[in-house]
Amino acid sequence: MINILIITHGHLGAELVRTAESIVGRQEGVAVLPLQQEDSLATISASTENILRSLDSCDGVLVLTDMLGGTPCNASLPFSVTHNIEIVSGINLYMLLSAFMNRQRMTLAELAKKVMTDAAKNIANVKAIFLQKMKPKEV
Repeated sequence: MINILIITHGHLGAELVRTAESIVGRQEGVAVLPLQQEDSLATISASTENILRSLDSCDGVLVLTDMLGGTPCNASLPFSVTHNIEIVSGINLYMLLSAFMNRQRMTLAELAKKVMTDAAKNIANVKAIFLQKMKPKEV
C-alpha cells in the first residue's frame, strides 16, 4: 500500500484528513505535518525526513502539499532524490479521497497522476454548468 504524507500551512491537512475519513473511514499509513509561521525550513525538513522514514514502504509515499512553490512543497522536494516519493501540490478534499480510495491498487506514479486528474475534474464553475443545462433546446 502507498502511504500518504500531507504537509500544509496550519491545520489544513489535519482537517482534510478528518473530513475525508468521515466519508471513507479511518486510514492507516497517513501522516500530517502542519507548518506554523515560526517554523524554520531546517526544522520542517528534519520533520519531513523523520516522517518519511516512518512511512517508508516498498510501495512509496505520496506527498500532498497545499501550494506549488510554498514551504511544504519546497521542504519535501529534496527528498524526491533520496526517497521513493511523488509530490503533488494543490491538495483538496476530492484529491485526498481519490488517494485514499486508489492507493492499494496503483503504483505510486499512477496514483500521483490519478489524484491530479481527479482534482482537476472536481474544479468547475457550477453556475455555468447549471445554466447550460437549463437552456431550452433549439429545434
